[in-house]
Amino acid sequence: MIKFYEYFQLYNTPQELRAECNSLTVINTGTATAIIDGLEIAPNAQYYSPGNENEFNLTRYRLSFSGAGTEQVLVIRKIYK
Repeated sequence: MIKFYEYFQLYNTPQELRAECNSLTVINTGTATAIIDGLEIAPNAQYYSPGNENEFNLTRYRLSFSGAGTEQVLVIRKIYK
């Protein structure tokens, strides 16, 4: 068996998001539109970047927000031990 853990983190300011994990999920939990490298994520929608076994995502994403409302996303990373 391969051991892993999930790391949950909230972001509410525009910034760089470093994946540094196997799979990454970004859920827009706010009411403003979240933008990841130009991809718009509507409120309550998500972006998912799955990883295969033995893969490690090194992408650096740029997070920003558009429109009025609460700016907040939940990022979940799957990290192998």
